[in-house]
Amino acid sequence: MSDDAAGSPRPHIVAKPQVKGEAARLGVERLLAGRWSLTANGQAIQRSFKFKNFTKTWDFVTSVALQCKLKNHHPEWSNVYTTTYIRWTTHHNGPCLTDKDVELAGLCDELGRAFGELAVEEEEGKKATAADIQPPPTSEDHPASTLQSLADSAADVGACDCSAPREPAKKA
Repeated sequence: MSDDAAGSPRPHIVAKPQVKGEAARLGVERLLAGRWSLTANGQAIQRSFKFKNFTKTWDFVTSVALQCKLKNHHPEWSNVYTTTYIRWTTHHNGPCLTDKDVELAGLCDELGRAFGELAVEEEEGKKATAADIQPPPTSEDHPASTLQSLADSAADVGACDCSAPREPAKKA
């Protein structure tokens, strides 16, 4: 473990990020310095967002969904009451991290602040630790890890080519 600028313990990166492009690599490094973490295989970045109530959470999710539609790029995500878990990766030409993943992860951070995301200290009423930043081991006591498990399951069911160019609809 190493410490971040605020003196909070930060986990060492185990996997090397699988990134397409220098701009994306720099963006991933910036995000990892914040509350995002790299998946074990290095192909995605992930984090949880926690809000004061369900209404704020739903507003955040709806705003992120609109941006996903506009950018034609969609995360693996799940939501339980006041917590939303989001993982960004690119399935087309991947899986790997691209500029779109970096851009939309940054947008999630901005929208989280706009909708009143709770600071890690507010979530648990204590100082942030690496365990607070990354989802803890799967347990019914930890909704964020349950959300991560749901996202893992959804990703295994069938990855979409959400960033692939769309083909025109065929006429019958």
